[in-house]
Amino acid sequence: MSSYFKWPVFLAIVLFPAFSISLHNVGNACLFSLLILAIVAGVCRYKPMDTKFIQLLKEYWPLHLAMASLIIAVFLNQLLTGIFAIKYYDTALRIGLFAPVLWVVLALPLNYLKKIQWAFMLGAVIAVIKIHLLTTGGAIRPLNIGFLATIPFSDMALLFGVIALVSIGWNNLDEKLAVLLKILACVAGIYVTILSQTRGSWLAIPVFAVTALILLRNIRIRYRLAILVITLVALGTVFTCSDVVKTRIAAAKSDMTQYADQENSDTSLGIRLQLWRASWELFKENPVIGVGRENFSDGLESLATRKVITPLAGSFSHSHNEILFNMAILGVFGLLAILSIYLVPGYYFARELRHPDSIVRTAAGMGLVLCLGFFVFGLTDMMFFWSVLGGVYSMSVAAFFACIVKRKKELKAA
Repeated sequence: MSSYFKWPVFLAIVLFPAFSISLHNVGNACLFSLLILAIVAGVCRYKPMDTKFIQLLKEYWPLHLAMASLIIAVFLNQLLTGIFAIKYYDTALRIGLFAPVLWVVLALPLNYLKKIQWAFMLGAVIAVIKIHLLTTGGAIRPLNIGFLATIPFSDMALLFGVIALVSIGWNNLDEKLAVLLKILACVAGIYVTILSQTRGSWLAIPVFAVTALILLRNIRIRYRLAILVITLVALGTVFTCSDVVKTRIAAAKSDMTQYADQENSDTSLGIRLQLWRASWELFKENPVIGVGRENFSDGLESLATRKVITPLAGSFSHSHNEILFNMAILGVFGLLAILSIYLVPGYYFARELRHPDSIVRTAAGMGLVLCLGFFVFGLTDMMFFWSVLGGVYSMSVAAFFACIVKRKKELKAA
C-alpha cells in the first residue's frame, strides 16, 4: 500500500518549494493533493509509519491545536457576531490542514523526504530568474511579481534561500559542490530582495545571518567563516554599489523625518505607521472578538473620518502587520492564534536543536528558520493575507517535522 502513496506524496512535497511562489496555483494543488491522499489513506485504512491519524493527533495535540487555532478564532468571531461567511476561513483552513498533511507525509521514506532541501534551493533560483525578467534587472518595481505581491514574493525567495543554506547540515564535509550550490541559492534569495527593492526583507537578513551561523555550528569553523565571508562580500558589494539600494534607504530616512515632523504622513513608511496605529485602535475598541474581517475597511474609513489617520491610509485592505491585523479583526482570539502559529511549531523545532543526531538538528534548524522568517516578515507585511502562503507554511512545517519524527524512530530502532 505504501508504494501507492510514496510517489504522489513525494511529488507534492518536492514541487511546492520549487514552484509555489513562481507558478500560479502549484502551491494550492500540492496542498489539496496531500489532503486528498490523506483522505484516501484513511478510507483504505492505511497507516503511515504504522500510526493511526487519531494517534498522531493525541501525541502532538498542542502542535495540531496551534495550527488550527486561526480556524477557531474565525469561528468564535462569527459565532459571537452572528455574521457567517465561508470565505474568511480560506487562509486559516490551509494552515489548519497541517494534521492530515503531516500524517500522509509520514508515508515517505526519510531519504525521499530529505530531497526537499534541493526543492528549496531550486525555488530560490527560479524566483531570482523570474524577478530579474519582470523587473528588467531591477530597473522597475512592479506591485506584483506574477500572482504574488512584490513584498511577500521577495520575503519567500529570501526564506527559501536561507532554508537551503541551513540544509548544509545534511551534507558531508567533502560534498563541496552541494555546499557551494546551497550558498549560491542563499545569495540568489538575497539578490531577489535587491531586485525587488524590499526594505522589509533587508531588515530580516541580519536576523537570518546570525541564526544560520548558530544553526551551522556542527560545521567546521573555517567553513562557517567561508560562508560568512562570501555572504558579507556579496552583501557589501551590492549595498555599496547599488544606486537602487541607496535610493530606497534614503527614501526610508526621508519618510521617517516627514512623519515625525508631521509634514507628510502619506509616505510609504508613514502609511504603515498609520495602519499600525489604526489596527491598535480597532483592537482597543473591540478587544475580545475584533471588528471582523468584513468590517476592517469600514473601521479604517471611520478612523479616517475622525482624522485619526489620513484618507489614503484608510483606503488600505490590511495592516501591513500580521499580528496587529489579526488583533484588529479577531480580537484576543486572533492574537493568541497568530502567536500560536509562530511559537508552538517554533518550540517543537527549537527543542531538537541540541539533539545529538545531525539529521534531526538540521531538520529542526530548517523548521525554526521557517517559523522565524514568517514571524519577522509578518512584522512589516502580511504573509498569510496570501492564502497560498498559508499552505506553504503548513506543508513546510509538516515536512520538517516529519523528518524529525522519522529520524528519531530510526535511531530508536537501531
